[in-house]
Amino acid sequence: MTHILVTTDGSELGHLALPHARALADALHAQLTVLSVVPDDIMLASEFAYVPPVSGPDEEARLHATEADLTGRLPGAAVRVESARGRHIIRAILDTVEALKPDLVVMGTHGRSGLGRALLGSVAEGVAHHAAAPVLLVRAGQPVTAWAAPGVPDAPAGPLAGPST
Repeated sequence: MTHILVTTDGSELGHLALPHARALADALHAQLTVLSVVPDDIMLASEFAYVPPVSGPDEEARLHATEADLTGRLPGAAVRVESARGRHIIRAILDTVEALKPDLVVMGTHGRSGLGRALLGSVAEGVAHHAAAPVLLVRAGQPVTAWAAPGVPDAPAGPLAGPST
C-alpha cells in the first residue's frame, strides 16, 4: 500500500478519520492525501437548516481557510480542497478516487439513521459502495490503532492519540 486518501467534510466529526489515516500511512510509509469537497451554493447544515449560498471572493476565502486548516491538522500530507462544481459530494469524492487511484480511502461516518439518513443519504455509504478502492470507515469513539506493518522499519509501537483541539 503506497497511497491513502482520507476525506473530511470539515466538521469535527468528519475530522475523526484524519488520525486513523495518518497512523496507517505512517506505519506503511505511504503517501497521504486529504480531500475536502466544499459543497456548492446552498448546502444543508443539518437535516432541517440551510446555509446561504457563498460565491466569489467568499467562496475562495472558504477554500483557502479549509486548505490551511487541513495542512495544519496533517502536516506533510498532500491537501486537496475542491468545490463540488455541481456534483454531488459522493460523485466528487469518486472522481478524485478515480483520478488519484489510492490503495485505500479512509472516511469518517456520521452514523445517521432514520429521517436524517433518508433526507441526506450517506456519503460514506455511497463512496463505500462505488469506489474503485477499499474504504475504511471510522465511527466516533473508535480509538486510533497503533498499526505496525511486518518488515517496515520505524512503525509506531504504542497507542496513538488523535490531534488535540
